Formats: sequence, C-alpha cells, structure tokens
Amino acid sequence: MIRILLLEDNAEYLQAISMLIGMHEDLQIVYRARQVEDLKVLTDARPDIAVLDIDLPGIDGICCAEHISHTLPDTGILMLTVFEDDDKIFRSILAGAHGYLLKKDDPDRIIHAIRSIHDGESIINGRIARRVLEYIGRKDIMMKSEMERFNLTAREREILERIIEGIPHKIIADRCGISLHTLFTHTKNIYRKLNMHSRAEIAHYFGKR
Repeated sequence: MIRILLLEDNAEYLQAISMLIGMHEDLQIVYRARQVEDLKVLTDARPDIAVLDIDLPGIDGICCAEHISHTLPDTGILMLTVFEDDDKIFRSILAGAHGYLLKKDDPDRIIHAIRSIHDGESIINGRIARRVLEYIGRKDIMMKSEMERFNLTAREREILERIIEGIPHKIIADRCGISLHTLFTHTKNIYRKLNMHSRAEIAHYFGKR
C-alpha cells in the first residue's frame, strides 16, 4: 500500500484527485488538506508519496516540499500544479521534488507518476522536461560568458565550475590532479579576479544567473 499525503487548495480538484486515488487498491490517502499552518503535520503523516500543489494559502507547496525532503528523505514528492513558469519549476526541483506534472495531464499519468516515484523514478511533464533542458543550456552558456568576462584561465574556470557545484576542496584537487596548495593558489586568484571572498558568495552570484 502506497501512503499518500495530498495538499490541494481547490476544493473541487481536491475531491476529484481524492476520488481518482481512491479507485486504486494499492493507494491510500493518509492525510489531505487545503492548506498547512504547521509543517509538523506533514512529518507526522509519514507518507510514502506527497502530492503537492504549489499555490497554497499559508505555507506554499514548495516550502512543504523542502520540509519533507529534509525530514522524510525517503518520501517521494510529486508537484501537481497549473504553473509552467521557470521559477516555480526550478524552485520545486531544488526543494527536492521527484516529479512535476500539470493538473491538465491525463489522470492515468498522474497515477502512473505516483507509482513510478514510489519505485524510485522521476517523472516530469514532457513540456516541462523540454523547458528544463533549455534552461540548463541557457544557464551553461551564460555561466561560460560570465567566466570569460573575468579573464579566468582554463584551469581557473575548471576549478570555479566545481566550486559552484559545491564540491569540497580535496575532491577538486584530486579531480584536477593538483595539490591542495596549488588549488588554494588558484582559488585565491579566482577570488581576486571575481572580487569575491567566499565560496558562498560565488555560489550565490552564479546561482542567480
């Protein structure tokens, strides 16, 4: 039995999706609500899958997803929403969502997504998947352009990319085949050229692009 937590602020759609889930013997709704005021209720429900709308009154669905991914790491998260804009898509993914479907998607696809996420897969609406790939491509081009603007050497760009990814210094040094002392020399030059002073500042700057 797959235990499901369902958050949806539209009463009509909440009833419809509840009825859809109720038609399947392997699915059970253990908690459902139109809004959340206390994140603890999500943890207490201990669902296998959380099906979340984004635009909820009170605490929104993305905050709920982030809380669930931190407190219940084995719980799968499916965002089920009307939103197709890049900001909400990528905020959801960063919050820990394993799937992103639109309410207009076929009901059978929604049930398939719940089961697939429970089995460890990721499910994304086709149009959304294309936008994810396009965004990643744009982001890569913009990042390379930014790096060129700072006159970084090829080695400095390589190290900077790994700093942005959040890779620890020792692993960066190993992957680049250099000593930690050499790595720190490159890092010092990167900070100087970027006029920045920490990894957090670098991650924040490039993360906004």
